[in-house]
Amino acid sequence: MYLEKEEMKFAVLYAIRQHKAPVQESRLYEIFTWDKDIMEYFDLSEALAELLEDGYIFKKFYLNEECLALSESGEAAHIYFQDRIPYSIRQRIDSAIGRIKYDELADPNAISAEVVFAADEQYMAKCSISENRVPVLELSLNMGKRSNAQRVANYFKKNADKIYEQILKICTED
Repeated sequence: MYLEKEEMKFAVLYAIRQHKAPVQESRLYEIFTWDKDIMEYFDLSEALAELLEDGYIFKKFYLNEECLALSESGEAAHIYFQDRIPYSIRQRIDSAIGRIKYDELADPNAISAEVVFAADEQYMAKCSISENRVPVLELSLNMGKRSNAQRVANYFKKNADKIYEQILKICTED
């Protein structure tokens, strides 16, 4: 999809804001260029350089890595111009962030899955994804046997990002 130069910058501000925590530059390339094809690699490089130079974003260390974050002027620009980003682009950005954001390496407590007793000889897989201790997705499945519930819990732990992305995709289809 073709975006105007300024729309590219607004899209970058939107992505950083949606990530809700400082984001690695490599993650931004993943969001915009790899499989979402929102903008070209060099266009993103130029947008990032200009946003840094103009003071809309800044570099900071977060979780022992150099990351990008919004400055106060970047936050204000995001709020003022977020509607200039086409809805389809916002959806693609949200989907990409949903896929990478809940990576267990980034937040080991973000993904949980456990087996809980439901009723006589009935067990549930209780699964969740949280961000900053706020639930983003909660899913409970009554699986009957304890072994079935454990299998679902194990699968969720390994595939939470894919499950979240698919649920988000299904719920936001037009």
